[in-house]
Amino acid sequence: MNTPKENFEMLKEVAGNGYEAARQLGDINLRTWNNLLEKQLDMFGVWVDAGVKQVELTSTAKDYKDYLGSQATLTQELAEKLIAGGREAISTGTEAQGEYRAWYEKSVQSMTDNWNKVGEQAS
Repeated sequence: MNTPKENFEMLKEVAGNGYEAARQLGDINLRTWNNLLEKQLDMFGVWVDAGVKQVELTSTAKDYKDYLGSQATLTQELAEKLIAGGREAISTGTEAQGEYRAWYEKSVQSMTDNWNKVGEQAS
């Protein structure tokens, strides 16, 4: 049987581990959020640039055929940039998945260790 002081110390350790796990999860969430927000802002910039180029194209095209050819080129460039941005976002998600998995496995192991320790002290 444990003394109240030993029980309190054990509870303090478990709570400290829980706090640390929550802080680590918050860090992963914040880092992932910042990366995804950065990607979203980059994509917004791509769309704005495409809009500006569209306006320039409308005013500088010599004729309808030139306009359509330039429009196709602009559309292709936009599609390539959007695809690249999508791939970067998927990569960010994949990285976050790995971080979440590692955090989860570490947290489960820590919790298991704590329960085993409590069980050993109780017996």
